[in-house]
Amino acid sequence: MIKFDWNLLFGIIDIIVFYLLMKKFLFGRIKKVMDERRELISKELEEAENKNREADEKLEAYENRISACEEEGRRIIGEAKEKGNAEYDRILAEARADAEELKKSAEAEAKAEGDRAKSEAKEEIAALAIQAAEKIIGSSVNENTDSAIFDEFLNEGRNE
Repeated sequence: MIKFDWNLLFGIIDIIVFYLLMKKFLFGRIKKVMDERRELISKELEEAENKNREADEKLEAYENRISACEEEGRRIIGEAKEKGNAEYDRILAEARADAEELKKSAEAEAKAEGDRAKSEAKEEIAALAIQAAEKIIGSSVNENTDSAIFDEFLNEGRNE
């Protein structure tokens, strides 16, 4: 037959009483501490998410500022290039105009110098012709005659 052990029964009763005492005095407090801890952790997670969201917003704002600054930089560089090209074209046109003016001035000066040289040559030729005529004729013709011959010689040279 089965023998009943009273120690086993008292052991079970002790465990049940210990469990009830623990439940009444200890488990409630532990549960309260765990609930407070859970609430604290959830608040901290929520704050961390808010800070992450704020950080993402700030990052996006900074990236927008950077892209706006880069665009502004490209615009400024473009304007500077346009101004530089315009200034280059203006200086080049000015230089061409100056060169054309110098060329015209040099041509006019060369033409004037050529005309002067021709005139001097004609005068010299006329003087030589008069000297040759004097030697041929043997005497000097008067000054009026010399001047008339000289003018006629010059007029013939211009008509040629």
